[in-house]
Amino acid sequence: MIPREAFRGISPAIEHLEAARAALMRAVTAQRSERWCLALWGRFIRMRDGYRCVHCESVQKIQAHHIFRRVTFPHGKYELGNGITLCHGCHKSLHAKFNGRPLKSEPLNARGGDDQDEMAYLYGRLAADADDRGLDKERFYFISDRMLEYFVALQGYEPLLQDIQAGGTSRIHFAHAIWWSMPEKFYEMVYGQILSAVFAAKE
Repeated sequence: MIPREAFRGISPAIEHLEAARAALMRAVTAQRSERWCLALWGRFIRMRDGYRCVHCESVQKIQAHHIFRRVTFPHGKYELGNGITLCHGCHKSLHAKFNGRPLKSEPLNARGGDDQDEMAYLYGRLAADADDRGLDKERFYFISDRMLEYFVALQGYEPLLQDIQAGGTSRIHFAHAIWWSMPEKFYEMVYGQILSAVFAAKE
């Protein structure tokens, strides 16, 4: 991992970034093809991130990566704050585990592919990169209420969402914080599963 003080600090021309953002918004609003919208989304993400891997700083074979997989939450496929630029090697390592569509009945990351620690790290890296390069997190790293509410449904932490609505924290910081540590809801679920297994064994 490259330390923050070694970041390149490349900032794109804001007018170009605004134009790329506007082009994506127009295409999504006009319901253009998913392929075209994703191409515009990827172009924006790579431009915003300075055309380099935000993890290792490589400029070779860079790709736009969905931090929270779009097969898991399709509504997040065009979210600006759900994308990060990675090189081919870093991108490939994230998809080395299961990369298929999860079943509705299975817990998140049941077969790999939706690792909480990886998501927390990438959202956090993105937030730090925005600060280091002086980019507006609410404009260029926006995550919709719909996606944040989905995170809350999985993880809990309703007070964090209220903090965003009150303007107390950025949306990208929320995405980092909610995946950073398991909430009480998770431990209650695991504890319930353990008790169920114990009672089943006694019968």
